[in-house]
Amino acid sequence: MQQVGPRPDDWWRADTPRTPRPVLQGPADPSLRRHRLGLWVLGAAAFLLLGNPELRAAALGQIERGVELAGFGLQEITLSGHRYSADVDIYAALDLDNTRTLLSFDAAAAKARLEKLPWIETASIERVAPYGIDVHVTERAPFAVWHTEGRGWLVDRSGHKLQPAPADIMPQLPRVAGDGAARQVAGLTALLAAFPAIAHKVEVAERVGGRRWTLRLAEGPKGGLSVELPATGEAEALTRLDRLLKIGLGAARRIDLRASTRTLVDGLDPTGTAASRSAVLPAGRT
Repeated sequence: MQQVGPRPDDWWRADTPRTPRPVLQGPADPSLRRHRLGLWVLGAAAFLLLGNPELRAAALGQIERGVELAGFGLQEITLSGHRYSADVDIYAALDLDNTRTLLSFDAAAAKARLEKLPWIETASIERVAPYGIDVHVTERAPFAVWHTEGRGWLVDRSGHKLQPAPADIMPQLPRVAGDGAARQVAGLTALLAAFPAIAHKVEVAERVGGRRWTLRLAEGPKGGLSVELPATGEAEALTRLDRLLKIGLGAARRIDLRASTRTLVDGLDPTGTAASRSAVLPAGRT
């Protein structure tokens, strides 16, 4: 006969064992421990950042060291949108040498410093948790070369200086000179767009007295035609100039269009042998 009920010495098996059973544990995950430390440090940082400013300043260095140990140091920077600005200038504006983590990174101050760089018009900075920032910039476009005080500058359409410019840089851009010329070049360019036969001959446009333009044209056998425009009514004066060039008066040395009732043509020598002379043409003749 076989006993089917519980034996007297087996009574405890249905209950809690007299001693806890051993629990097997694998080696601790370093990344898990690091992230737990990071969460603790971030919690402490939040407490301090919302608390006393003096306490925050004193403890920030220690907090940042803890954040770095937890794997949350500022490690990754992404730049986009720049063509003319040097990487080294952008990194210097971000002040990365004095920024160890996102906790101490001042995005507003960095944005302001970036937008003071000559080429950068706007900048945006996005924090990418846990250890990166994404920087995108929009640069100004070179519009003209401005000669002033014996030096050339690339400028944008508003006249903002971008960088020093050698004489042969970007030959397709207009050349201007004189006080205030950089700020007015966009208006002059728009005006000349209606007179392409004149526009492509302009070598330098000089701003005179902050009021009007004198155009230096590559015109005539020897070139170097100087055209004086009025302070107002430039479009009408350019219309007269266009007629003069079509009838061959581009061989003159100087054309004065400042008066609306007459045109002064100086140095006209159509035969190449006669002495230079001046001619005053009524406005209706031109």
